[in-house]
Amino acid sequence: MRVLAEHSGRLINHTGAGAAIGLNHVTTQRYAALFEQLFLVRTLPPWHSNALKRLTRRPKLHFLDSGLLAALRGVTPERVARDRGAFGPILETFVFSELLKLAGWSGERPTFSHYRDKDQYEVDVVIEDRAGRIVGVAVKAGATVTADDFRGLRRLAEAAGEQFAMGMVLYDHDRAAPFSERLWAAPLSGLWS
Repeated sequence: MRVLAEHSGRLINHTGAGAAIGLNHVTTQRYAALFEQLFLVRTLPPWHSNALKRLTRRPKLHFLDSGLLAALRGVTPERVARDRGAFGPILETFVFSELLKLAGWSGERPTFSHYRDKDQYEVDVVIEDRAGRIVGVAVKAGATVTADDFRGLRRLAEAAGEQFAMGMVLYDHDRAAPFSERLWAAPLSGLWS
């Protein structure tokens, strides 16, 4: 669990994760599958389009309980005060878990994935409804947003074409701000309002 916690919010490499504790990739993959069946973790498959060949094919791993993740990673409020970077993966996991909860009571039943291409442009969560409309969600632990924070969302918009409904960067602030026609910066609190 501790080793997988270090991979939460990242592309999962079962060989690398298992090697840290002397397990081969098959055994590591089985443990990850068991933890997924116990609803402790969830793998997030990559979003893909048949027209695109330059996308990564590896899933991301997320813990479903951000408190458990923080405990396994040794992230305390004091550590976050000293090193804000330690908070990013926990916040991303928290947002993903909240999105899953919101989708659970929705009649839409969207699918979730992530976007990452060979040029390292990425979007943390891609939500697709049954009609094929796509919303991209990037998570930022900071209180400011710049145009660079939308690079992955712009690349996803290009890849998805007309299917792209909107993209947003969720960040640590209290106001929403438009960045272009279908791109927004939105406060994390927007998940509940």
